[in-house]
Amino acid sequence: PPVFGALERLVGANYDMAFLPETLRDTALAEVCGYVATVCFLVQYVPQTLHNYRRKSVEGFSSSSIIIKLVGAAFLSVNATLLRETWPIALYGYANLIQHSVFLLQFHAYDVNKGGKDYQPSKYLGWLFFPILPATLAVVFPSTMQITNSIKPITQLLSHWPQLAVCWKTKSTLGCSLTSQALNLFGGILGLYMCLVIAPKSWTSYMLYVNSMFQALSLFALAAWFHELPRRKALPVLP
Repeated sequence: PPVFGALERLVGANYDMAFLPETLRDTALAEVCGYVATVCFLVQYVPQTLHNYRRKSVEGFSSSSIIIKLVGAAFLSVNATLLRETWPIALYGYANLIQHSVFLLQFHAYDVNKGGKDYQPSKYLGWLFFPILPATLAVVFPSTMQITNSIKPITQLLSHWPQLAVCWKTKSTLGCSLTSQALNLFGGILGLYMCLVIAPKSWTSYMLYVNSMFQALSLFALAAWFHELPRRKALPVLP
């Protein structure tokens, strides 16, 4: 796998990095950064999942935002696989798909209206079957992937507004895990660096990482506005 080759070059198992061309060193570093970014996105929503589980609630966390993100992740994972994008981008899509599916299960489990006569389980659970649509579309009409490649960055950008609206309405970001957003920001920076060094198959790959950075920074900005950023403890005064 490319990651092992990149790591081997980086640690100098059989190579001396000082004697390699600068472009190769950059490529090796970019590959590693891409995989580190993927790891960030793989675990990005673990803090948010734990946050929801511990409080047994999804208050302050937008279901509309997650559904829109799941739609984009479904198209990204399918298209990236069939178009043979770099593995960090494909894994990014699959990680998002799994994470957002878990969130939909949490929305179903913690819905305050669950058990009511008007509650419909398909409200959340039905979306778990959505990936069938982009998979069928890509296999039957492969040319549509050139168009549907734009869905992920568009949905990623649009999906964030419902979450911002929820935070602004409640005047709080406490429903969101800022640890998740820190991983989102770090992964976005590393992923963008990878794309700048190793040109992706589609321009939309750049947007994936730029949008991740925007989402994280906007929530941090709201947290600061609502005075909810973690405060450092004052250092003890030495005698």
